[in-house]
Amino acid sequence: MVYNYFEYNERIAPLWAVILHTMSTEMENTEKSYSGSGRSKRTIVHYLVMIAIVLLIVYAVFVWVSQKAEIEELTQTNDAIAQQIMQTQQQCDEYNRILSSDDQAEYMERIAIEKYGYGYPGEHRYYFTNKE
Repeated sequence: MVYNYFEYNERIAPLWAVILHTMSTEMENTEKSYSGSGRSKRTIVHYLVMIAIVLLIVYAVFVWVSQKAEIEELTQTNDAIAQQIMQTQQQCDEYNRILSSDDQAEYMERIAIEKYGYGYPGEHRYYFTNKE
């Protein structure tokens, strides 16, 4: 009889217990019905099938975990981009408020005088460079 660990482990899902129990029962039946070299070949094939199933399960778990990590990373990136969009939207709203306000002419005049040094015709501007 092949020892079936999963059959006695209560934490493993019942489906796996049924699958492994069925496989061990088939192996016992094949061992009883075949004799000689055929029996050992059949047993090797069953072991290889069980190993393949276990490897498939391990691979599926690995893929699931890696996808969860990728989803978490993309969620963080999405949150950062949403924050940038919100900041840009606030800047855009501020610019629209400035452009649509009634004091746009005053704003442009102040920028022209302060930033570019423009003035009205006939106007003399004096700048003090020394604080004394």
